[in-house]
Amino acid sequence: MSGRAPAPTESPRELADQHDLRIHRAKQLARPIGYNGTNRFISGFCWHKGDAEMTVYIEGEAEPVAPSAITILEQPT
Repeated sequence: MSGRAPAPTESPRELADQHDLRIHRAKQLARPIGYNGTNRFISGFCWHKGDAEMTVYIEGEAEPVAPSAITILEQPT
C-alpha cells in the first residue's frame, strides 16, 4: 500500500478554465493553434457578461468560434 493520496479529479468547469487560459497564452505569445485541421492564429477573444465561455476570433474567419473547437498545439521545449 502506498502512502499517496489519490490525485484530485478536475471538474469540467476547471478543465474549461484551463483551456481558456491556454488560449489566452497562445494569443499572448503569437503561437499557432489548431482549427479545422489547419494551423491558425488567434486574432482576439472576449468574455461577454453572463456567458459560460469565451468568444474566440481566429485570423481568416469571419465568425467567432467556440473555445472547444480549438486545439492547443504543443510547442517544442
